[in-house]
Amino acid sequence: MNRWTCTAVAAALLTATWACSSSSGTPTNPSGTTTAVPDASLKVTAPTAQSPINGQRLNSLSATLTATASTSTYAPVPLQYRFQIFNDGSGLVQDSGLVGAPTWTTPVALTPNAAFTWKVRAEYQGAGGPWSSAASFSTPDPPPAYNKPIGDWQHCGSFVKDIDLAFCVWDAVRPGNLVDDMEVVKRIAWLRRDQGAGLLIKNGGDGVVLWQGYSFSASRICYADGHIYKVIIDAGAGGQNLPTFADNDFVDKSLYVPAIDPSKP
Repeated sequence: MNRWTCTAVAAALLTATWACSSSSGTPTNPSGTTTAVPDASLKVTAPTAQSPINGQRLNSLSATLTATASTSTYAPVPLQYRFQIFNDGSGLVQDSGLVGAPTWTTPVALTPNAAFTWKVRAEYQGAGGPWSSAASFSTPDPPPAYNKPIGDWQHCGSFVKDIDLAFCVWDAVRPGNLVDDMEVVKRIAWLRRDQGAGLLIKNGGDGVVLWQGYSFSASRICYADGHIYKVIIDAGAGGQNLPTFADNDFVDKSLYVPAIDPSKP
């Protein structure tokens, strides 16, 4: 008479499998479509979505998703996490791949004025834990088209000192909100492009303006080595939006974008 035997699982983390059982089939992602994500066989707790939740409206077209950490049923192991974002039609929009912590910022701008849901799970050595419950958020309207007349900023390039350049461009634009601030940033970067100045990708938080397919910082420029400088103080609607040219440390070089002609829409 045949006898079922249980196979021991590495680190006691995977659920026991019957030695003579058949394959469990192709795994699916939370929307029900085929994906390479493993079945939920990892013995860990499901993360809990923390932010954004309950339909929260973001202030930019990028999202920083945060959840509680999973814990293993047995010995602690170095878990990784996978985030997935879905549109209101349950279509998969972005997949984080494996990341080292239960937080992730979308690298690509999301569709404006849209509703999304997201889930997260822990994974370890090819096995996946249970998905979190779905959380929801929405994105804001796209930034308004810029139509404010701007004075003669081109002559500002004749200034040798960076701070003088910043004040000159600021005086031409006279910024009063983030979109105005970004017009200052564009022009300072463009006038210093021969020195390698460019724009800074910022995928989350405050002070972000969408332009040319990127989410840019509306108050900082960036150089190819990742060196960033703040050129607007107290940016945004209701802020003073004042000029400066202050060293702001370094970021990852992948966040640098070479200066783009500010005349582009």
